[in-house]
Amino acid sequence: MSSIKNSTSMDVNEISNSYRNKENSIAEKNSEQKVNKIKSELHQDLFWTFRILIVFFKLIGLATFAHQIVIYEKRMSYTFQYSKLGIVYNIVLSSLMIASNYMSIPLRLNWNYKIKTNLSVCIAVLQTVLGALMICVTLISYCINQKSLVRIANRLITIEHEIDRLYDLYYPLQRQRIFYTIIIVCILKICLLILLLFTEIFTIHTGPVSWLTDVLPTFHVGWLLIQYFLLVTVIQTYFADVNRAIQSLIRINISDLQLQSLYRTRIIVNNSTIHQLLQLRDVHCHLCKISEDASSFYSLPLLFGIVFFFLTLIYNGYYFLSFLLTDDILNYSYNIIDVIVWIIFLIYPISLLTSRITRILIEMKKTGNIVHDLLNCAIGKEIKAELKKFSLQLLHRKIQFTANGYFMLDNTFLHSLIGTVVTYLVILMQFQMGSSHSSIRQQCNYTERDLKQEVE
Repeated sequence: MSSIKNSTSMDVNEISNSYRNKENSIAEKNSEQKVNKIKSELHQDLFWTFRILIVFFKLIGLATFAHQIVIYEKRMSYTFQYSKLGIVYNIVLSSLMIASNYMSIPLRLNWNYKIKTNLSVCIAVLQTVLGALMICVTLISYCINQKSLVRIANRLITIEHEIDRLYDLYYPLQRQRIFYTIIIVCILKICLLILLLFTEIFTIHTGPVSWLTDVLPTFHVGWLLIQYFLLVTVIQTYFADVNRAIQSLIRINISDLQLQSLYRTRIIVNNSTIHQLLQLRDVHCHLCKISEDASSFYSLPLLFGIVFFFLTLIYNGYYFLSFLLTDDILNYSYNIIDVIVWIIFLIYPISLLTSRITRILIEMKKTGNIVHDLLNCAIGKEIKAELKKFSLQLLHRKIQFTANGYFMLDNTFLHSLIGTVVTYLVILMQFQMGSSHSSIRQQCNYTERDLKQEVE
């Protein structure tokens, strides 16, 4: 009887275990289907978002290449090619910008300024000329360096396929952040533009011709900075994927890895792990080359754009302080609001770019820390040799995002830009106040001379 009971209990346990295994397998399949569904939906959202952005950048001359939709592993993707039509389009836009100066410069000279001084008129004319020059330099630069931009875009597509093929790193949350970041950044930029145009029409009663002098160049530079910001965001995401992949090779997070390095705990890895590490090292090397190419491509247009932004900030800051120092501030309240909107419209894309570049530099440094901690914990000559090569590669490769080599484009640049603008504004206001006092003294001297002549 006992044997029969044992056999029946064993059968029941086997049935229950098999039933549980089936339930677990069904649950795993359902979870995989949900994850794949989320991935496909996010991929489609990102695909159509980038497609809309590419069309928009083509309209404003910031995408001279041609693109085609291809199917890669049952997914829609892009391939980018050299295009002569984009070059012709940018040349036409540059010619139109040069021709617009014949309307915009006389408009600036004869404009009815709220506070009109020789200094403000000179700055306004210089802003108009520099804005047109900046747009022309940007458009021509995109024509000359089109092959470099095509190479950057195609390499990014290749790296995305490589990461998705080799590693299970396609986290929906990470891609959701990219999608939401793109949407929020673009919506805020459009809202700021609408608000700026509304304040310009309501306070100064400007029209489309006057927008050629300041709004159009600022709009163009702003979207140039946002395009650079989006590109750096994608590259930074891939660097984060590589860092997570290196950590996942040994199934240990970075905090545990640092503790193991502290207590000299060793890690044994197999040949497949070494092979994956080599592939990750190649991906990291390609990302570094893409970063260098992107920095080189955007360096010259950014230099002209930042100089234009600097002058426009001084111009608007000068008016802001002039309105505040007047006797009747209430009459200029709407003008003060207009100037504040202008300053926000200028600072917004610069702050986005500098903060993102700071984050990608931090992500690059994180790779070196992870590899160094792995090197301290790894056992085996082969893995140590490969990690040393990786560490030396990271040590000798210094990625810098600069404006043609003149200054770094991280958060320190934003701080120095604001400080420099404030310094110049103080100097200009002192100069303006000194000139106004001297003119008042001259008028007083003239009146005294006239009175003396009348008495005589």
